[in-house]
Amino acid sequence: MRPDNTRMSSPTRSRRGLALLIAMGAALGFTLLAAVPAHANDTTKQVASNGQSVVFSTSDSSRKVSGSVAFTVNQDGNWKIAAGARNGNLLGRWYRWTCDLTWDAASVTHATGKEWVPGKKSRSITAQAYDPHIQANFATIVDRGRADCDIVVG
Repeated sequence: MRPDNTRMSSPTRSRRGLALLIAMGAALGFTLLAAVPAHANDTTKQVASNGQSVVFSTSDSSRKVSGSVAFTVNQDGNWKIAAGARNGNLLGRWYRWTCDLTWDAASVTHATGKEWVPGKKSRSITAQAYDPHIQANFATIVDRGRADCDIVVG
């Protein structure tokens, strides 16, 4: 005689219960991970008083490497990324910064080269170049441009 009315053996109930528990845990985990990006900070936008440049500033962190960045775009089409990183790990890490600049339906992406930052140390990095899309759309970038800069470790 069975002690319950489920018409299942004890091992079957255990497997189904475990599968249900795993599925619920996975669903909850994905919901929590998708809810808020880790270490995401707002990007500030500052237009120079003469209107000749726009500076987007933010900070970011990934895998215990953190830092701040200033992404500057100029009316003449030149851009510059000036950034730094602090490695909180004992071992060194490679890092770089990528900045996505968007306005209306257009976008461009610029990045620094990779830089090695030893464990428990800080390093700075810069990159700059000319982009004809920035020059052609500078007025729109001033009005509606947004930048998202992220630190990439590895």
